[in-house]
Amino acid sequence: MITLDSLNERKATVLEDIKKVEDAIRQIDEQRVSLQANLYALQGANQQIEFFINSENEEIKEKKEDG
Repeated sequence: MITLDSLNERKATVLEDIKKVEDAIRQIDEQRVSLQANLYALQGANQQIEFFINSENEEIKEKKEDG
């Protein structure tokens, strides 16, 4: 038989589970923001490396053309 006490206990358990899931979602959101920032930093670093590679290639090309 279902009693008011058992329903209240079940409700408390469900509310605890809801809080745990909300906390997990919040942590995942924070991790996503951090990972997105890392991605932007890595993309910026890649752009800088590409710039230096292109600059070096241009210098090599000019030296070959000069002689």
